Amino acid sequence: MFRRSYYRVKRSIKRTPLRWLVFLLLLIAAMFVTDRYVAHQHLPWRPLDITAPTGFATDIQLTRLALSPASRCARMIESVTDYQTRVAEPHRPQGSCGWDIARNIDGSEAADLKPTDVTMQCPLAVGMYIWMREMDKVAMEHLGTGVKSIQHYGAYSCRPIAGTSTPSEHSYANAFDISGFVLDDGRVVSVLKDWNGSPERRKFLRAARRQACKIFRVTLSPDYNDAHADHFHIDMGPSSSCR
Repeated sequence: MFRRSYYRVKRSIKRTPLRWLVFLLLLIAAMFVTDRYVAHQHLPWRPLDITAPTGFATDIQLTRLALSPASRCARMIESVTDYQTRVAEPHRPQGSCGWDIARNIDGSEAADLKPTDVTMQCPLAVGMYIWMREMDKVAMEHLGTGVKSIQHYGAYSCRPIAGTSTPSEHSYANAFDISGFVLDDGRVVSVLKDWNGSPERRKFLRAARRQACKIFRVTLSPDYNDAHADHFHIDMGPSSSCR
């Protein structure tokens, strides 16, 4: 009986490398098929395509871009011709605030920023380009017209997070606060007034938040706390939150 058990174990050990080889080959084949036939915005190992719709992996791809050399982000943002952006002058006024490399943004073919000339870190600016394009589609779906401009409270502000001594991502031009949307037909959708407004506007604003959560590291809405009752906060900092 002992000899039979010994030979069974021995045969099992001999078969184990073959099983692992078969598993590895199946895994490689599955990845090849996935890479070939699944849209790249759904694949975290693929680089970000700034012209692609949002997908399951857009936020991961944008985070990878943020961790890459700054020249890669600059090449990407300059590859699109319908984005009104230019290099910002370095700005280091005090302490750790400011930036060495950033972009000044006026808007895109999808929507303008009001006011214009907003300074953002490059990865945040790339995310904004994608989000503005997606928001035009969201507005058409829920409100029957596109977005003309996006109202905001700005990006750069040298200050700590409210109630703490921790520098805000705004201190590095790495966050942006959005207060509302002006539509192509002249209507204005306000985060403050319409978060709990008509059903169509409520759906539109929540769809705006969902799209932002697919792109940025942090998206905070009026559901987060009273301090965000009048705007969406988005940023590309080290934290991760969608609220």
